[in-house]
Parts: sequence; C-alpha cells; structure tokens
Amino acid sequence: MGIKLLFVWPNKDQFGFKPLSISLLSAIAKHLSWDVRLFDTSEIDFGFIDNSQAGEQAKLYKHVDFSKYDLQKKRIDLKTKFLEIFNEFNPDVLALSVLSDEVFIAHDLSKIAKDTKPDVKIIWGGKYPTICPETTLLDHYADFVCICEGIEAFGELLTEIEEGKTGYDIKNIWIKDGSSIIRNPIRPLFQDLDNLPFIDWDIFDIRHFYKPFDGKIYISGDHMLNWGCPNHCSYCINHFYHEIYLNKYRMRRYGIKRIIDELIYLKEKYKLEFFKFHDEDFLMRPLNNFIELSKTYKADVDLPFVIETNPKTVTQEKGYWLKKMGCVSASLGIETGDAILREKLLKRVDTEKDIVNAFTILNSQKIRTCTFNMLAIPFETRETYEKTIELNRKANPQSPGIGFFYPFEGTEIREIAIHEGFFNPNNNIIFNREKPALNFSSLTEHELIQMRDVFVLYIKLPKVFHPYIKRSEITDDVGKKLRHKILKIYDNTVWENDGWYTDDRPTQNILDELEKIQKCS
Repeated sequence: MGIKLLFVWPNKDQFGFKPLSISLLSAIAKHLSWDVRLFDTSEIDFGFIDNSQAGEQAKLYKHVDFSKYDLQKKRIDLKTKFLEIFNEFNPDVLALSVLSDEVFIAHDLSKIAKDTKPDVKIIWGGKYPTICPETTLLDHYADFVCICEGIEAFGELLTEIEEGKTGYDIKNIWIKDGSSIIRNPIRPLFQDLDNLPFIDWDIFDIRHFYKPFDGKIYISGDHMLNWGCPNHCSYCINHFYHEIYLNKYRMRRYGIKRIIDELIYLKEKYKLEFFKFHDEDFLMRPLNNFIELSKTYKADVDLPFVIETNPKTVTQEKGYWLKKMGCVSASLGIETGDAILREKLLKRVDTEKDIVNAFTILNSQKIRTCTFNMLAIPFETRETYEKTIELNRKANPQSPGIGFFYPFEGTEIREIAIHEGFFNPNNNIIFNREKPALNFSSLTEHELIQMRDVFVLYIKLPKVFHPYIKRSEITDDVGKKLRHKILKIYDNTVWENDGWYTDDRPTQNILDELEKIQKCS
C-alpha cells in the first residue's frame, strides 16, 4: 500500500457513534488498495460548553459507570495530538467529513496539515461543504470539495490522484484552481445500494463501540437501512437536497438479504451486542416488506436495537412487528406543541393525532419511547412552550427530551430566523447544546435554560405540581429548595418506576410542604 489516506473526523461530541459516511468511504478506499487511517477528535475537550446557568434536572436514563472505559474528554492540545499521527503516517491525502458545528476544528486541522506538508491533498465532504463549497475552498485550506454523496465521486478522485491526473473532471467534485473554482456538475443519486462494500469499522477507536442502554454498556454498531427522507422540514438539510436534486431526492434502501448479510458480518466481526439504526424514518417502508425484514432480522441477526421514526409511519401492524424484530427504543420528533408553528414554520407532516396515536401504539408494545423537542425556535413564547408540554403529556413518552434549536446553514428556518431578527449570523455563534442560539424580546437566555431544565418535570408529574415547578424556575433560595424537593418527588414516583408516574393522588402532606417552601418567598 503506497498511497496513504488519512480520514479526519472533527467530532466535538462524545464517544459512542461511528458515522456511516466515513465507514463506507474507508471501505471504498481500501477496496482501491489505499492505506487508510483515521484521526478523530472525540476525546478532546475544546472548552466551549458553558452550563453555568443550568439547575438541577430530572434523571432520564439509568446511570452507567463509565470509569473503566476512558470516555472522559480531556484538555489536549489539538495541534500536538494531530501532528503525532500526521507526521508518523505522512498521508498523501487528508479527507475530512464536516458538519456545520465542526468547521472551526476542521479549519484548524487543515491549516496545520498544509503548513506541515504543503503538497498534501485536502478533501472536505459532508453537510457543511455541500452547503458552502465556495467558502470551504477559499477560506478553509481545502483543495477539493465533495458536494452531496461521495459514493462514486470519492473513489474516482482517489484514482485520479493516484494516477497523477490534474483535470479532475469528476461530477460532485469542486476544485480550487488558484483563486478560482472549477465547479463540476452534480451526478444523479446512486441507486444500487446492494453493490456497496460492507462498511469498515477497523479504523475506529474501540471506545466508539460502547453504547449505554438501560443501565448497561453494550458493544454496539451503527447503520442505516433506509437512505434519505421525502419530507421538507424547514430545520433540516434534506430540503436543500430536494432542491439540488430537482425534487428527485427519494428514499433508497438495501435489499433485505443484502443488508441482513452485512449486519451478520458486522455482528460476528466486531462481536456486537446491540445496533443503533440512524434511518431518518425507520418505519418508512411497505408493510409486507417490513414484515419480511422483521422476520429475517430476528432469525439471522437477533440483536436488540434502537431507532428513530416519524409518527405518521407508525401503525398497529408495524408496531407489532417492530417489537417482534427486537426494537427496545424508538425516538420520535414532536419538536413543538404549537400546531401552527409545527405545520407552517417547521413544515412537519404529522398532526397531533398522528403523534398521540404513534406513542400509544409503541407504548402498548412495551418499546421505550423518547421524544425530540426543540426549545427556542423562532417565535417561541411561554405559551408555545406550554403547548409543547401539553402535547408531550398527551403523547406520554417514557423519556421526553428537549434541546435548544440551532439554525444550521442550508436550512429554510435559518433564513427566517435571520430575517425576523432572532439570529445574527455575523456573531459567529457556535452550536452549543447548553444555550439558546436565538434572541427573544419576551424570554431571556436564563429563563430558557431553566425552562429546559424543568421540562421533564412538567410532563411527568401531575398538574397539581406545575405551579411549584414554575416557581422553581426562579433560581433564588426558594426556587432552589422547591426544585430539590420536586426532584425528590420525581425520583420516588417516576424514576423508581422506570419513567412512569405511580401516585395518582399526591398526598396532602407533600403539597403542604411545597406550599410552605414557596411561602418563604
């Protein structure tokens, strides 16, 4: 192996996930006889997360002791760490998979590489360079950008680099040529998923295989059985893909035998105990096809797994076969309980009836249900927040979740947020899970953080507690005492019963105690 390729994953999040993009492109590169390595930043603490305003929060998932797995982030010098592998491996090509919130890491690594070895070829692919190819080429030290899918284009580019060609007439590849850019056209979507090589995880740190679930740690794999999404949610890049492919961006899927063969291979090669499927909508396939998939997976793979899906595709029949197949958890987006914002702003296709019906079906099958909710979207108010709480209460998920919205590049909602004055793109705000990105006249940053922190309590505890929960959002001594007491009630009535409230009629003594604390103000 004479030609060397170093993948770079500028990951600022935790361990526990192996991206399909790098896994598949590594397999393609190895098929071309390239020597492949990976540098990933998962263990580096970049120090930009500030949760100083956060208060006490309700438990959602069982504690897992990670102490023996070395999963804690560390303050490590990025340049020193990167140059250790870069100088030792001496790659001919650097390939970076970059999301919008990882640009600052990818930029620094690309600069270090060019400063160290000016003739190294640098390729950026992924969502950010797809949306911002010119900026990537002119401002971030990239020689090439792969726009949209790289399944065919990446292998073709590596072949031409190896052969010493300079024309690079490759669809999906843009090239920096001095101060100008060569813009090659976009090719049609790749359709024949069954002819792809099996994905490669040999390049990943073992720590990316550890997945906690229900208080245990499993050796876990990551895959997708369906590619793409037909929906046009305004906060998702899929709408951009629909436009760039002229509304021919369709759902694609592996044949059942093909994907089962690969899952068996991965299970045996990596001693897997668990799967996480990253399909945007796992249940979006015909019922008969899903029944066949369920039966075949159970017979030949038979590992527990978690999924994400859309409420609109959940039916009684699919819920039954999903449980038979081995699904232990399903996550579904609610995002906001305000029907107008959900339909008109977010462009969600599911109604309140769809949402409640989906959770009713999945709960009846004893599949753990989780919700995705966004806080601090454009036009958020206290009233829209309370509607989100109420819809989650109706849906009754086992594990309701909420996170702060961020207007990523390439999404429709980003332009709305800018136009309406909620977001200033010139402030260079980096996506931070601990803080809202938008500004509101009626809600402060501190108020929004406290609203996030008590969200689960509003959903899981009876409404008689709600006035005390709301008072606990004020972080004075009384608020802190109330929060602490309410969390104890939650622990005893919800947490101890695996996420389900157990005391239909709170004792008067408990309410009297809360009232006494509140009157201290």
